[in-house]
Amino acid sequence: MVAIAKYIPHDKVPWVEQVASASCAVQAMQMAAVAQGFSGVWRTGSYAQDPIVKQAFDLSEQDEIVGFLYLGSSEVIPQPKPKRDSAEFFENWD
Repeated sequence: MVAIAKYIPHDKVPWVEQVASASCAVQAMQMAAVAQGFSGVWRTGSYAQDPIVKQAFDLSEQDEIVGFLYLGSSEVIPQPKPKRDSAEFFENWD
């Protein structure tokens, strides 16, 4: 799937929020697929910014490809990764 944030000028929904909500929708689709037993990979890369690719989807300058979502079945069931200490990611501010 190609996930696109199609810019629609709106007084209450700025461009950055439109891109963020499209990104949230991609994550939700991927998690829904995983919950049903599928595997998925969300990628962006250079094609997301390529003018030829954007032209193929008839996108404007403001429109954004937020990613390519690959879904399918996996022959290998990934093993859970060991849990890491949350102290590696969080810091208390006093």
